Amino acid sequence: MGSHNLTKAVRLSDPVDTTAPYDVSGLAGKTILITGGALGIGAAFARQWASNGANIAVGDINDEAGQNLVAELRRDHPKGTHHYFHCDVGSWDSQVAFFKDTAAASPHGGIDIVVANAGISRPVDNSHFENPVACADDPDAPARPSTTTIDINITAAMHTAHLAMFWLPRNGGANKLNAARNATWQTVDERRDRCLLLLGSVAGLVPFVEQTQYTISKHAITGLFRCLRGSAWKHGIRVNMVCPYFISGSNMFPAAAEAVLLSGGAGGAQFPDVIDAATRLVADETVVGRALVIGPSVQDGEGPAALEGKSDTKAIWECYAEDYTDAEMFVWRWVHIVNAVEKARGWYGVAADVLRILFRWK
Repeated sequence: MGSHNLTKAVRLSDPVDTTAPYDVSGLAGKTILITGGALGIGAAFARQWASNGANIAVGDINDEAGQNLVAELRRDHPKGTHHYFHCDVGSWDSQVAFFKDTAAASPHGGIDIVVANAGISRPVDNSHFENPVACADDPDAPARPSTTTIDINITAAMHTAHLAMFWLPRNGGANKLNAARNATWQTVDERRDRCLLLLGSVAGLVPFVEQTQYTISKHAITGLFRCLRGSAWKHGIRVNMVCPYFISGSNMFPAAAEAVLLSGGAGGAQFPDVIDAATRLVADETVVGRALVIGPSVQDGEGPAALEGKSDTKAIWECYAEDYTDAEMFVWRWVHIVNAVEKARGWYGVAADVLRILFRWK
């Protein structure tokens, strides 16, 4: 441990033991909002968490797939409250409406978990960016590159996170991570979990050559995670992230492209492993500020532990576990200032409550 350890100051939990069992019963009755959840891994999350008793709200632009998914959830898990709302994450107003509609439809009037799942991969954007072509009307200027990947994977994801920071603290009950934000009448029994799960990627950890825009966008999500996990505790929000490798059968790439990308190696990440990692991060309320990488299952020393001469048979590992164990001096000072402000806010809240009581007595 370094002398500038901030793990306790930012409420960071202990490293995740991915082999340990975890309890999913806490998902029952919670309302989970998933962007881009009509197909692929988002739909897989919805099915799993609905089976665990959660209420699911799916937002997507694929109305047919979204409506079919929710019809399936209502049929298979009738005790939950499941809804589909049209949501174009590229539109701020559309996302605002999605969050409002989800809260209005929630049995308890709030949102407990937000999953920023929506994202795209457009190989054509990457190709055009790295291979500029002159404009037809100006041979000395390239055509403006498309920023659709950036717009959806960065800007839209930031909007989702921003809305989560607004809506999650409104889910009722007390702040589990920061008592300074609670009123004096709120008790431990009234504390309610709040979680933001970001969908990162291995491309947010290492460069994917010739996938420049996609790699940029996922590095941005990693940066968003690393910052928010150090401050979201103020609002009682656990911020976690999953970073899958290419997921086999996810339709992220055409079948032919997937075969080329994943052949000759250990293959891609598997849906069950990604679902397991994400479920652990949203269901286990003790996991705060942690990120899990999901890749192909490897063994005989092929994984990260091979560097230490150990055998590794896991498909899930933790990443960015050391950010706050020995922080840079500026970060260390800033976090302590934030803690001091929150402590002062707590005393201010107590004083305000006392004054309100005295005022009512008059």
